[in-house]
Amino acid sequence: MNRIKDEESKNLPTFPGSSSVPVSVKHSKSWRIWHINLKFVLASQQWATIILTILVCCVPVAILHWGSGKHPRVRDIFLYDATISYPEHENSVPAWAAWAIPLILLILTVLVGEFVLYRPLHANITNAVTTSLHFIIDSLAAFIVAILVYVATKSAVGYPRPDYLARCKPAGGENYQFHTQYGTMSGVECTETNIALVDDGRSSFPSGHACMSAVFVWYTAGYFLWAIYFRHRQSVFGRFVERTNWLGFFIKDLGHALALYWILLNVGLSWAIAGSRVVNNKHHPADVVGGFFLGASVALIFVIRATACLKFIPVYNIETDGAEHLRGGEHGVGDNRLEMAELGDASLNGAPPGSSPRRLGTAQSLGAHHSIPLN
Repeated sequence: MNRIKDEESKNLPTFPGSSSVPVSVKHSKSWRIWHINLKFVLASQQWATIILTILVCCVPVAILHWGSGKHPRVRDIFLYDATISYPEHENSVPAWAAWAIPLILLILTVLVGEFVLYRPLHANITNAVTTSLHFIIDSLAAFIVAILVYVATKSAVGYPRPDYLARCKPAGGENYQFHTQYGTMSGVECTETNIALVDDGRSSFPSGHACMSAVFVWYTAGYFLWAIYFRHRQSVFGRFVERTNWLGFFIKDLGHALALYWILLNVGLSWAIAGSRVVNNKHHPADVVGGFFLGASVALIFVIRATACLKFIPVYNIETDGAEHLRGGEHGVGDNRLEMAELGDASLNGAPPGSSPRRLGTAQSLGAHHSIPLN
């Protein structure tokens, strides 16, 4: 048995120019948790971009929200306006749940993408964690930026919520004689002593719940679509292409369907959270649409940038315990590790670099075994 194993190990491919230890043997034990180089993982993140972006967005918040007055803009209102005369209701969805649940789904999606679907791209667990953290930290940066933008917008606009009059409890007398000639009232006095409650009643546009949930949901959608269809010229379900019978095509199409419904599930969750704000008389429909659009816009900007910047993330070499910068970008997808893997497979199969492998290589099919782990 030992002789057979020795003969099999001799046939395993090795890194060009490296020692004669087979690649699969060399990296077989590099996926344990204690092999994570945390210092490398943290040092490889784009901290300068993230910190600078957040600091820049803090400026309008400091001016509009924490500046003079420290209260939302006071708009003239109609005391006979039915759109702000709804009763108060409790929140169906707590504020923490509006962002925590979509964040958990995002983290789950990234971990499945990097540790399951595209694990062959990573030669060791340190690189898989580095890539995963790259997207998770970037999504948190998008979340913070979206929060800063909607907080500043709420203070600048000062639009009353549907339950504003129930919060304000306007003083009686002439204010309740609903004559059209009164028009808008700028001197309405609220009898509610909780100033924070009244100020929050003038913070309707945009919806914070819709914005917070949309950021993580649309970041998840952007990452998942990129990972499946744009990360490499062959989608992650391309491994089933060798099966040409109806079952093979059905399984392949089932993978596409599950990916689609996972994205729709996330988007539907965010839309349901947004709808609950209208049901609870906390926001007008326009507030919800505005918050949803704001969160989606920020998320898509950040996720597109994150996928394009992935080629600048250094690769950890477990043999030298150091970083090897990956030079890429020629392929236009922001991640050329698979192309480099195919070059390695072609060289090992006796073909010149840049030519097609002799057969459908493991790097090309994204199968369970990769002859050349790239990072």
